[in-house]
Amino acid sequence: MFTHRVVAALLLGVTAVAAVPAAAAVEVEGATNQKNACSTFKQKYPDYTFLPNSPGYIWETQGHYWSATLAQSPACVFVPQNENHVSWAVSTLTLTSTKFAVRGGGHMPIPGYNNIDSPGVLLSTSNLTTLTLSRDKSVVSVGPGNRWRDVYAYLQPSGLAAIGGRVGKVGVPGLLLGGGISFYSNQYGFAADNVVKYQVVLASGSVVEATATNSYSDLFWALKGGGNSFAIVTRFDLRTVKSPQVWVGIAQYDQSQAQKYLDAVYNFGKYGSLDSKAAIIPTIVTFPGMNVTAYAAAKFYDSTVNNPKPFENFTAPNIMTVADSYALQPLSTYIASTDPLQPDYLRQEFRVMSSIVSRDAVQLIHDTFLSQVYAKLSNIAGIQASLTFQPVTKEFIRQGINNGGNPQGVDISKAPYFWMVENWSWTDEADDDTVYAFAKGITADIMKMLKKKGLAADYLYMNDAGKGQEIFQHYPPANLARLKQIRAKYDPLKIYTALLTGGWKVSQA
Repeated sequence: MFTHRVVAALLLGVTAVAAVPAAAAVEVEGATNQKNACSTFKQKYPDYTFLPNSPGYIWETQGHYWSATLAQSPACVFVPQNENHVSWAVSTLTLTSTKFAVRGGGHMPIPGYNNIDSPGVLLSTSNLTTLTLSRDKSVVSVGPGNRWRDVYAYLQPSGLAAIGGRVGKVGVPGLLLGGGISFYSNQYGFAADNVVKYQVVLASGSVVEATATNSYSDLFWALKGGGNSFAIVTRFDLRTVKSPQVWVGIAQYDQSQAQKYLDAVYNFGKYGSLDSKAAIIPTIVTFPGMNVTAYAAAKFYDSTVNNPKPFENFTAPNIMTVADSYALQPLSTYIASTDPLQPDYLRQEFRVMSSIVSRDAVQLIHDTFLSQVYAKLSNIAGIQASLTFQPVTKEFIRQGINNGGNPQGVDISKAPYFWMVENWSWTDEADDDTVYAFAKGITADIMKMLKKKGLAADYLYMNDAGKGQEIFQHYPPANLARLKQIRAKYDPLKIYTALLTGGWKVSQA
């Protein structure tokens, strides 16, 4: 009788099915198989379920992704309108043993991490776009369908900001579940250290809220950098900060300034904690087919009063710029102006590396990366490669510790660090294997050199990692063990490990 009641509830639209435990759902006999999952979605929510070749399907599978590597063809797309829809969807997918992907901003370029091929189903958060300020304006509630440009634009009229992404088109959920580096991190730590509440759908279909002090406090901790093994987040409540305008912009340099630029990168990494309002993104971009390499630095200072001291090594007379857009402006204005710098629909690959702050490390990484890109990728059509040094200060790490800690457990005693992100862009799918193999190889080679010289650091930042890079193996063993216990507690059947595709899974570390 139980079997028939559950199936009838799914087909007839009884919303209470969302509370059926995953364990019971998996054991239901006679459940429809995954081939019929989409028909169940379409019958229950015809306006929010899109089948292949429909305009909604084309928009959801082609119009939301940054990288062309994410072009996949799910059996159908479901676009929930609220957390109860997500709950129902999880129970339905569990009941039918259907694999699925969840897409936030669609910025992670690894195939299968935020899209899926048939017979899998894509859950799109496109319409989960809540943006609401609390009465005292200290907390903003953010739906997972938002991107950071949406959050900053919403908060700007109130003179506020959230501790979020530095690129506007990046989605809210991916950045936060991986920890999240922000322009404000020297003051407030990881972006995830500034979440005050998560509303989530558990594998059982239950909708709960997790905070640092309620009965789901263990889940709250796990979500601050533990990835997608625990729950689907349907709302993030984020602490706001007063930041009506900031000094921010991008300085550009030509190749003749390379050594002075690398000196400046090292010095900011070494002494960046001296002024916690300052942040920087130093990026080297090379076009090997055109024999051109350019140097840039996004400079950020969280004040309406400019303080040139933190950036003196990135400005004249210490180094000559080709251009510099650094100016007082709302962060939302800057974010909107820089989105075009990351064009959509190229093929993309990320890799991440980590070192202690050392001038020798900066030089080794720079020289090896550029020489190998030129030697091995110059013939790839449209190839562009970039290398970004992300300074991570003691203060950055200390803020997370002071705010209850996080799963990353980055060792403050060895800080400061550089977390380097490598990015490759190209145009032809036929070159995928070549670029992927190169990316994997050059990253391994550089890390091997760093380790040999005692310059490597252990932690690897999830949000910049490439497929196959080990992430949780670089978390403290005690934290990894705790993550595994929390995962087993809230998802004993591994619904968010076995059915939810993509991402780094704690049980596999």
